[in-house]
Amino acid sequence: MKSLLILVFVLITGVALGQTQTMLLDKCENFYLAGQQDSVRKYAKLAMDLGERNSENRSVFQFFLANSNMRSYPDSSFKLLNVVYKEFQKRNDTKFLSFIHTAFGGYYRKTGNFKEAIANYQKAITFAEKHYGTSDPKKLNQIVAAQYNSIAIVNQEMSDFELSTQNALKALKIANQFKLPQIELASSIILGNIQMHFKQLDQAEKSFFSAKNLSSKINDQYRLGVALANLGIINLLRVENSSENKKAYLASKKYFLEALNMAKTQKDYTAITARYSNLANVENAIKNFKSANIYLQEALKNAELSNSKLLKMQVTTSLARNHLGLNDTPRAIELANFALEMSKQLSNEKELPNLYNILQEAYTKEKDFAKALEYQKAQMAAKDSLYTTNTTAKITELQTKYETEKKQKEIEVLTLQNQTKEAQIKQKNYLILAATLGIISLLGGFYFWNKQRKLKNIKESAEMKQRLLRAQLNPHFLFNSLNSIQRLYVEGKTHLANDFIADFAQLMRDILEKTGRTKIQVYEEMDFIEAYLSLEKRRLGDKFDYEILLRDEIRNGDYNIPSFIVQPLVENALLHGILPKNERGKIVVKVETLTNTSLEISVKDNGVGFYSGKKNPNHKSKAMELIKNRLGKSGTLKIKELKEANGQVEGTEVKLIIEY
Repeated sequence: MKSLLILVFVLITGVALGQTQTMLLDKCENFYLAGQQDSVRKYAKLAMDLGERNSENRSVFQFFLANSNMRSYPDSSFKLLNVVYKEFQKRNDTKFLSFIHTAFGGYYRKTGNFKEAIANYQKAITFAEKHYGTSDPKKLNQIVAAQYNSIAIVNQEMSDFELSTQNALKALKIANQFKLPQIELASSIILGNIQMHFKQLDQAEKSFFSAKNLSSKINDQYRLGVALANLGIINLLRVENSSENKKAYLASKKYFLEALNMAKTQKDYTAITARYSNLANVENAIKNFKSANIYLQEALKNAELSNSKLLKMQVTTSLARNHLGLNDTPRAIELANFALEMSKQLSNEKELPNLYNILQEAYTKEKDFAKALEYQKAQMAAKDSLYTTNTTAKITELQTKYETEKKQKEIEVLTLQNQTKEAQIKQKNYLILAATLGIISLLGGFYFWNKQRKLKNIKESAEMKQRLLRAQLNPHFLFNSLNSIQRLYVEGKTHLANDFIADFAQLMRDILEKTGRTKIQVYEEMDFIEAYLSLEKRRLGDKFDYEILLRDEIRNGDYNIPSFIVQPLVENALLHGILPKNERGKIVVKVETLTNTSLEISVKDNGVGFYSGKKNPNHKSKAMELIKNRLGKSGTLKIKELKEANGQVEGTEVKLIIEY
């Protein structure tokens, strides 16, 4: 009797335990798909504590536990995932192979191996399609959309914001179609980050407020922390734009502290490190370097706990920069060299220009100008290397697309030829007619192809001419700038010369980058004008003032203009208006919207006058003619000489009206 009771107890306990394990498995999977890793960790740990002996379920719970710890312990989680991966491969578990490739993608993204990260996200989509097929379209699309968001984050970290936007919008479309709030939340954060990168702060703030409200609604604590941190960054940018903006400073610090407390609750060392770094940036913005140093020391401790070499290198770089602010140059040099070594070990080229800049500034403060010049050259070489790498990657991508399209067309041609042969075999009576039609088609095709080729050549020739026109920069400006740099070195003003070289090199790179584009955003043109006038003002010994008026709604709006079309107007105002007057002058550049379909850009100076200052009144300005040619029918150019009531000339105003 006693034996029978024990047997019944064991059977009942076994059934109950089996039901519990099934329930825990369902909970882990549902929370995993919802992106709520804290809940996944809780239920996976509970399942492991219950002593799950089924090897199949054990490996599944090990996966959930390792994946949920990825943010805090990436290296140890990655090792465990590799062990579990072999189990999933043995039994060809396509569902969990999809999940584990997602986890691998996250690890490689965290360690900076972006190519491997994207490859794993794409594998995750392939295995999900194999497992779910048409049986569960909602779950399939949930996984696919999550991968699109992950790839968008990688694109963003590779500075490919156009591709990042495309992938985030794909994910958002799926989220709206299948009512997936978690995916919508992730997409909103990604798009908000892109808006923030392009300084569209008001739009970004709306995106992150929406993300904050949605994450609170669905109880996603991790992304709530991310939304709070990004709201802090927006206010930090406002502090940096105006150091006296106390309201923005307090708001930024408040959001970062809230996000820090949430990260501590979740024991997410990566997020904790980021939040301490954010708080340090807030203090640095108001030159409070001592407080910033305290936050960065805490960030370094947590970077060590996260076992992320990349994170440790980034915090060490920030500490080196901070010690420059504290005028502790020996420590800044020591930290920068340590970070430089880590950067080389990680093959992370993105951080090199910043580190070389820190070393250049530190040695300049130490008055070791030979070393400072050495690192100045290293910084410029690193920037050029990054530019070349990015350009090569884009060229490779275009070549791949071209080859793919070419192969596709070849396949289409071969298919068409096979169909023609089959038709000839089946319909011998129409052989002559088919051959005749084929010849006519070929001739017609050749005619249209040749016509299209000629049109393409004409278009490319016109575009090349436009690029050459845009690439022209006054050789006097280049010559005079180089002379100014030489003069500063001769006079012993090494620091000023180094600054001038850095800004001059940046302006040249900006010119080279924009020369390849027919149109650019209006704020990009204004930023270029700002850089150009700043250099000219330094070169000419502060003989003029300038002001650029561009409202936020225009800066943040979608206004494209022909690249470098304003620069010749500003150059004319300076060289032919201000300088001949031999008095301190002023140039005002203003951008306004006339209607919903037109934009007005005016360049105003208080110089000698457009017509009055000409030695030959019949001479036509080449720059003005080129601008009119580039505008064509899409805009007009108006020139007005400004006069006082007594007829005395007081300057010139040139208006550029661009129609959309």
